[in-house]
Amino acid sequence: MRRRRRVTAWLIVANLTVALVLGALVVQVLDTSRRAYAAQARDVSDGLAAVAQLNVAAEMGRVDAVLRATAGEMERLLDAPGGASDAVLNDVLHARFGLLPGIEALRAADTAGLVRWGTRLPAGVPTQIADRDFFIDARDLSRPVTRVTGPLRSRVSGHWVIGFGRPLVVGGRFAGFLYVTVGVDHFRHLFERYDLAPLDAMTLRRDDLRLVARMAPDSPSQGEVGETMVSDELRAMLAAHPRQGTFVSTVAIDGQSRTSSYRALDDWPFIVFAGVNNARFFKPWRQQAWTVASLAALAWLLVALASWQVHRANRRQQRSMQALADQGKQIQALQREQAAMLDSDLVGMAKISRRKITWRNRAVERLLGYGPGELQDVPARVFYWDDAQYEDVGRQVYTALAEHGHYRSQIRMRSKAGESVWVDFGAVPLSEHEVFAMAVDITAMKAAHEDLAHAAFHDALTQLPNRVLLYDRIEQALAMARRERTRVAVCYLDLDGFKAVNDAHGHDAGDQLLQTVAARLSASIRPLDTVARLGGDEFVLVLTGVQDEEWRPVLARVVDAIGEPIVLSSGEQVTVGVTAGVEVFSPDDEAGAHELIERADHEMLRGKRDGKGRVRAG
Repeated sequence: MRRRRRVTAWLIVANLTVALVLGALVVQVLDTSRRAYAAQARDVSDGLAAVAQLNVAAEMGRVDAVLRATAGEMERLLDAPGGASDAVLNDVLHARFGLLPGIEALRAADTAGLVRWGTRLPAGVPTQIADRDFFIDARDLSRPVTRVTGPLRSRVSGHWVIGFGRPLVVGGRFAGFLYVTVGVDHFRHLFERYDLAPLDAMTLRRDDLRLVARMAPDSPSQGEVGETMVSDELRAMLAAHPRQGTFVSTVAIDGQSRTSSYRALDDWPFIVFAGVNNARFFKPWRQQAWTVASLAALAWLLVALASWQVHRANRRQQRSMQALADQGKQIQALQREQAAMLDSDLVGMAKISRRKITWRNRAVERLLGYGPGELQDVPARVFYWDDAQYEDVGRQVYTALAEHGHYRSQIRMRSKAGESVWVDFGAVPLSEHEVFAMAVDITAMKAAHEDLAHAAFHDALTQLPNRVLLYDRIEQALAMARRERTRVAVCYLDLDGFKAVNDAHGHDAGDQLLQTVAARLSASIRPLDTVARLGGDEFVLVLTGVQDEEWRPVLARVVDAIGEPIVLSSGEQVTVGVTAGVEVFSPDDEAGAHELIERADHEMLRGKRDGKGRVRAG
């Protein structure tokens, strides 16, 4: 009787121990996996927010650049002897309006706030903006700067718009007010270019949290322009980190749980938000949790069943030895089940002693392209590209383990076939010389981030550098010119006859023409030069390291290449010309990228007024 009691007590303790071990293992595996998914969600939302910040800032910079150039042109006309006629001022505004596809209107008001010039002016009673805050503020500015207002409803169109305004100053006195209105739908259409999954969200808000535009596929509510309904988590994060951050919350607009990142625009009072839907993002983790928990429950059930059989056998003394044998077999089955759980296909796991692999699961071999058993007792050096990376990662890992008790980072490892494999790598110490490491494959996520970065700096149609990358290339060229005492030629190109082709043959033909021109421009310049597309049919060439008039033959070659006939996919043949404005930077010049582009743009417009098909140099 006493012996049976001891065996029963031992079985109960063994079952409880197995349950605790299995539970701890399930919690550890699922917690590690969930943290990896949460980190991927943060990385994806942060990448989207960074791209949106660059795109929206570039869009606002484009509007500001045209606004400043237009203000300078109007101030020169108003300051001319006798002033300028309404027809001349309207011609300037209509010409500049064509440089800003997607905006609602470009207008100017006189000193009394009466809107007299510009595009899409209403018939009948003139529009008055003297009571608008941005007009009142503009009269008191000590120097002309661009101010942003909105979102507000346009008194002309009735649409929600963002306004960019700038005072006109002639002879040190207020001479009028120039402003651009951009419909909030323009920014929503900008967000439609991103590859958003259902219930993901892109949002633009003022820095006071008023909603400007929002794009959330399949969301039951897109929000109302101007409303400030946000979650407590968002407000708390902004209070602690005003410029950028990431948080998880239930979004107030539509009640969806998202991991969201935000970036404040450096030069404008706006914040962009990017959110990924948690229900979608964590669906694979929930499936994994169900699978792992089911396996653990099955393993424990097998052990409990074996214990019951042992208990019954123990009550029959004539079969006690057989019961002990059965118990041993069931324990072995449990060990096999535990081994199967550790041999996960989702998370690579390994034990490393003195930087040599002493144990690994199947996922590590699959992840890095090795066959069964090939990594046993192999030095960890095989995972790295060279000795320098091997030593650097080793120092980071063992320093972090000594100071913090854990290590985590994203590492580019080398597969057996010599291919790059990005992993989310984590490690914890098991003893003084032994480490337990885990790795999750994030190669696809890294590739997606690289595609987003390329899209942020290149034009979607022609794949040429866009305005953001162009300014960076110009600043690099100017720095080199100052060091080497050479010159830089900035050439602003506008196609002659593009609108006629677009109207006659359709937008697809216009896109094909622009792609062909972009290819010819790239083939006509030197390796150190840059060609960028600003939008529409406008391009900029940056010719570096030139002396005196060396830029002229390069530009002549470009003009000749553009003028060659272009055969459309329909078989029809078309031709376009080009008008160019050139500004040459000398080593002692103090001008920056923005000013050089404005000067070249001004020269191009003068060439247009002189009859097109011309090259004018400032």
